[in-house]
Amino acid sequence: MQRAWNSSVAGKTNGTPSAPSMKTQPAFVPQGNVRINRETPSRGLRHGCRTVKCEATTIGSSDSKMQEPGYLQLATVGQESEISAMERSISLLKELGPGQGPSKPLKGFSLDILDEGYKRCGEITSFYAKTFYLGTQLMPPEKQQAIWAIYVWCRRTDELVDGPNASRITPEALDRWEERLVAAFEGRPYDILDAALTDTVSKFPIDIQPFKDMIDGMRMDLYKPRYETFDELYEYCYRVAGTVGLMTTPIMGVDPLYDGSLEKVYKAALALGTANQLTNILRDVGEDAKTRNRIYVPKADLASFNITEDEVLTGMFSPSSGKVDDRWRAFMKYQIERARYYFKEAETGVGALDKDARWPVWSALILYRKILDSIENNDYNNFTTRAYVPKWRKLSSIPVALLKASASPKDM
Repeated sequence: MQRAWNSSVAGKTNGTPSAPSMKTQPAFVPQGNVRINRETPSRGLRHGCRTVKCEATTIGSSDSKMQEPGYLQLATVGQESEISAMERSISLLKELGPGQGPSKPLKGFSLDILDEGYKRCGEITSFYAKTFYLGTQLMPPEKQQAIWAIYVWCRRTDELVDGPNASRITPEALDRWEERLVAAFEGRPYDILDAALTDTVSKFPIDIQPFKDMIDGMRMDLYKPRYETFDELYEYCYRVAGTVGLMTTPIMGVDPLYDGSLEKVYKAALALGTANQLTNILRDVGEDAKTRNRIYVPKADLASFNITEDEVLTGMFSPSSGKVDDRWRAFMKYQIERARYYFKEAETGVGALDKDARWPVWSALILYRKILDSIENNDYNNFTTRAYVPKWRKLSSIPVALLKASASPKDM
């Protein structure tokens, strides 16, 4: 399964990833279960500092309720790591300010080599994330390069467990990769790509914890091919995708006109990571089951729709009828609804970002949400058909993202 910001391929050196070869994109939510009614006007139900832009009421937990229209089961536990990392990130931003990072000065790398590292990060980002890379072109060079450095570190981390050498990766390899991370934050980068990361975290108030949490997410992939409940899956989504929001928000910055809380901005970034990762999981159900023996969708959710694990592994698509099983269709409708809920949560904070950072974030949000539309257009067949967004749809989303990015934070 691809991550929300990734797609494939890297090398390996001594158990850690090398630069990808050029030859070869979260979530504090109402607790418990929520019923959403789209036939009534939005009332804005407030949960802490988060406003849910729909009419919602908390209802009791019951497996049978999953098949009721408008019912969503959200995470109730497993948010401890997310809360801690968010609080650390906000505290660091308040302590250092927007233009100062926690890293020690870079050691052993000349400016020419550092420039080459950033250039290489830009090339990798452009090659694997073309639309996102295009969005970064509107950013000032310092922000632009920092985003590339973060993207490349995340990509290299992901390649450890999802790349061509994944079958040979051990927990010890991830331990070594974490040691390299710590060294980079201490001003002792291993290579030119790490040097770009070291320089980035010396310029922006980026905390190391989200990076460590992402590595922990990769550790989960080594030993956990199944998830019992959505609470478990939610924690995984934070670790492998929500963390990206905590890494990049200090770079993107907050608009001076925004007068809300930093917590709201960071929560929205976490929600976007969760939404993107849930979308990846739904898109890649068939591929993950067939090639990796992984089932990310919660077993409890499957049971609520009377679907067995074996049915997912063998596929619930009938070549003779050309359709998926009705149970799977109902199950997917529910899962898509939940992913869209998190996208809606993410929207509440994008407008608070600095103006030069809004467009790439809006673009990523809109494009990833369109993957859900594509799954629906495929009649929920994610066993033999992979959902994707055609180029013309990607291009058509650009003016929409630009329009949304131009709105003032005061309009939020």
